[in-house]
Amino acid sequence: MNAINPSVFRALLASLRSLPTDEPELLEQVVRELSAHLTSGAELKHAQPCAEKVALSPWQERRAKELMSSQMDKGLSIAGIASECSLSRSHFSRAFKKNTGLSPRDWYLQMRLDKAKGLLSDSGLTISQISLDCGFADQSHFTRVFTRVIGVTPFNWRRSMAQALACCAD
Repeated sequence: MNAINPSVFRALLASLRSLPTDEPELLEQVVRELSAHLTSGAELKHAQPCAEKVALSPWQERRAKELMSSQMDKGLSIAGIASECSLSRSHFSRAFKKNTGLSPRDWYLQMRLDKAKGLLSDSGLTISQISLDCGFADQSHFTRVFTRVIGVTPFNWRRSMAQALACCAD
C-alpha cells in the first residue's frame, strides 16, 4: 500500500468526522482510501519522465501532417497547427521532432520537395508552376532550396529522371 501523507489524512479525517455518522471506522477507512488515492496520483504525476510527455499522440501527429499537407500552397503556421493539436507552439515543435526526427519546418519542407519531385518526374508542368503548387514564392526560391537540399537544380533533376526512365524503357 502507498504511504499516506499524514497531513492529508488528518485533514480528511477531521472533515469527515464533522459529518454525522454512527460508524467511525468507516470514516477512517474512507479517509485512508482517499489519502492513498491522492498520494498515488501525485506519485504517478512526478514519476512520469519528461520525455514521455513530449511525444505527440497518434491523433496529434496525424492532424498536424494533414494540416501541413492541406496548407502546402498557403504557407506554414506552426502556431496554428500547435493550437489545432491543443499544444503550445514550443511544446508542439519538440513533440513533433521527437515523433518524426525532423522539426515541423524541416518536415514541411521535405514534404514540399517530395511533391515537387513527383511533379517534376510525372507531369508536364513548368518548373515555375511546380514551384507555386508546392508553396514556394517563385521559381528562383524553389530552385535555390531544391538545389541546396537535393544537390542539383530542378531542371537537371527532371532531365536525369527522364533519362533514367528512357534507359529503363529500352
